[in-house]
Amino acid sequence: MLRSDCLRAEDRSPRSASVLLIGFVSILQGLILVFDVATVRAELSPNQVVIVANANSRESLSVAQHYAMRRGIPVQHISKLDLPLDDTMSREDYERRLVTPLRQMLHAQGLHKSIRVAVTVFGVPLRVAASKLTDDEERWRRDAAARLGAARVRLEDLDRRAGAIAASAGSAPAAPHAESPVTYERNVAFLLRVDEAVQASAKRVRQLKPPADAQWSSRLEAIVREHQGVAGLAQLGHELLRDGQDSGSEAATQIRAQQAEGLQLLLGSLELPIRDRRTDLYQRVDQVYGAYGVFGLAAMELNQLSEEHGDASVDSELSLFWWDRTLYGAAWRRANPLHHAFKKAGAAHRDIPVLMVSRLDASTADLASGLVDRAMEAERQGLSGTVYLDARGLPVKDPSDTYGRYDQSLRDLHQFVTQHTTYRSQLDNAEARFQRPGAAPDVAFYSGWYRLRQYEDAFTFRTGAIGYHMASAEAVSLHSSGESGWCKNALDHGITATLGSVGEPYLDAFPEPLEFAGLLMTGQYSLVESYYLTSRWVSWRMVLVGDPLYNPWKNRPAAKRSALTMFTLAPIAPSDQAFADPLLARDDVKRFQSQSRIRLDAILQNQAQTLGPTAQ
Repeated sequence: MLRSDCLRAEDRSPRSASVLLIGFVSILQGLILVFDVATVRAELSPNQVVIVANANSRESLSVAQHYAMRRGIPVQHISKLDLPLDDTMSREDYERRLVTPLRQMLHAQGLHKSIRVAVTVFGVPLRVAASKLTDDEERWRRDAAARLGAARVRLEDLDRRAGAIAASAGSAPAAPHAESPVTYERNVAFLLRVDEAVQASAKRVRQLKPPADAQWSSRLEAIVREHQGVAGLAQLGHELLRDGQDSGSEAATQIRAQQAEGLQLLLGSLELPIRDRRTDLYQRVDQVYGAYGVFGLAAMELNQLSEEHGDASVDSELSLFWWDRTLYGAAWRRANPLHHAFKKAGAAHRDIPVLMVSRLDASTADLASGLVDRAMEAERQGLSGTVYLDARGLPVKDPSDTYGRYDQSLRDLHQFVTQHTTYRSQLDNAEARFQRPGAAPDVAFYSGWYRLRQYEDAFTFRTGAIGYHMASAEAVSLHSSGESGWCKNALDHGITATLGSVGEPYLDAFPEPLEFAGLLMTGQYSLVESYYLTSRWVSWRMVLVGDPLYNPWKNRPAAKRSALTMFTLAPIAPSDQAFADPLLARDDVKRFQSQSRIRLDAILQNQAQTLGPTAQ
């Protein structure tokens, strides 16, 4: 079943949060919502494409050569790799047999500075399995788990004590949040819950009058000291220095600023897992940032070392091709830096570029090769036909209602097509689907839902047709003769481009139909650019099937750029965005991590020396 109940931590922010915790949540997410503006028409070139083929499959090499010939991609851009012939490859094989030799090939030819797109072809594995930990990683994982468990016990006690103070004023307990399927996000939610209780207790104490306030202030101070250490006390305006200076003095202000800097380094800039002087670091963190800091650091380490939801599509994992394994956790999924609404916050180094990836694949090599043939024919002749949209009539109950939001996106796309293009749009806004033969006889574009892994032969696809069905596991296999999923069968029936998931993706992994189709119809974004600008996650389970350079409306735009009112400003196409040398950018990140540890150690040591017994 397609699930939408996976709320990100930023969707669960408390009504009142401490300065430290607000910083913690924003650091953990690492990305903030912003909108950019573009005025230049983008166009990817064949020289920016590398083709990944399986040297052990004659058919794979044939598809690669056909694509290079049709699109004018230099033959030296074909990377012939020794890959398994199965649909699933191990994480070890992925790193050793795909990533490493492909990097070597691009670097040897001087292509690493220019390649923006990778095309995997028939014969390249579809999925990569979860990673297996080394002996050292397993040892670090056990240590982090033990530290997190001990910190949780302390925080649960603080939650109870803070709740008792708040309850004395009749405060209602915080409403429960939706449970995430991912341990890391549940850990973040737990920290938020404890902070809500501490904030409620602080509010209660501020309401008291002498002499009762002194007694309760002492209790609150003990809670805050255990919760967020001396940094928490400083941020809450308590006395830190023992020499008589008040909390508003210049010295105290500098201490609080240094503590905030240290927190950002701790929870956003270190190489994980911690390899050197682990015990010393955790002890210092406990002194300065309390159980909260220990829990946060351990949670991030465990996320880095977790195998939970660690599988992905090969293509989505390749989006982070230039990122070393130590730079991101393979478990769960990672926010896509190319998504139109995300931008790295406060970068102190060059960003490692994201590789856009699409796949030329189908049940046979001939069908896979035919994807580029049909794409180029549609570019020459134009894409004719009807837009079919299959909504379910679901209302948007509230901003967190993912089902309602995606259903509304289908209705909004119907309105967009009707108002801004010459295409006919047919909307089904009820639970019934396009399911009987002939129900959709001339498809130019389709998006809809919901029937799980059961293609219904209602569609006749025009040459160049694009479409996707939003349901779980519709791309589990593109080759099996008995596969009933939407992607494999739509490809068999002549669709030119589609997308789907190789496992449970959760609904928000799909591009919202209005955004994806709207960008495409302006003719200013290729297929792969439209996909990456509207896909929220990478290192995840989604896969795009089709010629990445395909742009059916390039010469005959279906809609004007000014019609893209679903965006605050039309997004910058990835081909127009700055592209850093990935090798230099990766070195920058590693250097930054090393310098961050040195700076953090200095801050923690200075805090301990400055505060003396107060920090012990």
